[in-house]
Amino acid sequence: PASSRRRGCRDDSALSSSPRRTPLTAMLAAAPSWIALADLAKHAAGPLTEVLSAAGRRGNSATGAAEGPPSAQSLIRTFGGSPADVRVTLYRDTHAWCPYCHKVWLQLEEKRLPYHVKKINMNCYGPKPQSFLAITRGAGMLPVVEIDGRVVTESGVIMQELEDSFPDHAPMLPPRGSALREVSDAQMALERDLFGCWLNWLRGEESPRARKSFEAAMDKTDAMLLSAGPYFGGASVSLIDCVFASSLERIAATMLYYKGLQVKGAGRWPNVDAWFGAMESRPAYRATQSDFHTHVHDLPPQIGGCIASGTPEQIRAAASIDGTDGVAWRLPLQPDPCEPAPLGVEEPEADRTEAALALLLYHEKIVTSSSAAVGVDPGAADAAFRATLSALLTSGGRALTAAEDVSGASAAAALRYTRDRICVPRDMGLGAARQLRAHLNAVADAIDPGFVAGRGVAIPTRNRKDVDPTRFGTQSMSQM
Repeated sequence: PASSRRRGCRDDSALSSSPRRTPLTAMLAAAPSWIALADLAKHAAGPLTEVLSAAGRRGNSATGAAEGPPSAQSLIRTFGGSPADVRVTLYRDTHAWCPYCHKVWLQLEEKRLPYHVKKINMNCYGPKPQSFLAITRGAGMLPVVEIDGRVVTESGVIMQELEDSFPDHAPMLPPRGSALREVSDAQMALERDLFGCWLNWLRGEESPRARKSFEAAMDKTDAMLLSAGPYFGGASVSLIDCVFASSLERIAATMLYYKGLQVKGAGRWPNVDAWFGAMESRPAYRATQSDFHTHVHDLPPQIGGCIASGTPEQIRAAASIDGTDGVAWRLPLQPDPCEPAPLGVEEPEADRTEAALALLLYHEKIVTSSSAAVGVDPGAADAAFRATLSALLTSGGRALTAAEDVSGASAAAALRYTRDRICVPRDMGLGAARQLRAHLNAVADAIDPGFVAGRGVAIPTRNRKDVDPTRFGTQSMSQM
């Protein structure tokens, strides 16, 4: 939107994603080494240390800090306590796709309840370890929480158990039997109704009746926020917000992509818009927040597919979210009309630097896995990824002149494979992911003599074995 604010802008027009091409050999010669790029990245990150440590970004280390702003990379959160005193272990999915894990993760952060994290694959993208299957008696469903060694399953049961077991950690539900608890119970029931209407229209039937039911549930949700606001419990965040956050975030992404209906930011449901704004001001939500592109491609294998309406609005929205419209992922990036930056604030310089640091950290596995996935020479892909990283770190990049190079198409395929598999918040924040997709897109289009806007390896819909972490020996960005 026009109201979006941009910080630290620089001119990327020299690397515009237009169908201009440059020989791969020239790009290989021009791209700095990984060592030189590491020095550039360190220099770029220096003035941005505080910004890059904020909630909603990767943070400063590969494993995440026990203290400080929350991060999807964290494997333990202590909130000022001793690691030896942590009583809770959260088993959540590796890629941060699971909506039920999302609720519990948010609750733990909002309660500031110390916890360990163990990441487990979802069935749709990878196998579960036998040790996890053993503690769940073969069920293997996520999330799971251990409290003092006691196993608790099913998100609703887990959330209530956390409230009962740790009443001194920011209670998030009113007392049982109180009038306020009756209101909370009604809000929980509304979320279940909204969730059911959403799934019915998304995967069950494409019909006016299904749309009407969904819109009616959204109207009720907006009205409930009007009587409370900005959160479901009024001025303070509650467990109801954790539950709705998981649903409304995925609703906003999928309704636009598959139905052409803009739920977030269009003004039709103003109290829901205000609620999103309030949630995006909270570090816990920002650290767990995903983006539209991730959600619309991680949900089909989880729920058995999604039905696209095929309307002109839906087709345009899907093309924008996928970057196949030739505009959304073209440099220099403009404010995203489909998915505004959180709180309307864009930080392009920090976003590019965050993306560069993530790419640098995992470049060996990214080059190897993407090359293997598309069957190209790793050396050619390596040069193209170095060129991408250089473009992220330099002011404006280089002017790319039109030329033909047969080997460029193979390297471009590796870039496009990675571009389409960046995952938020697993790999980086929303803005960084958009910058990295756009820069991978720009370099791929520049070196590929068979330019077709947005072309890439199709993302599977029946399963996501293409991002099985066990194939790559790590549980972060190397899946891409």
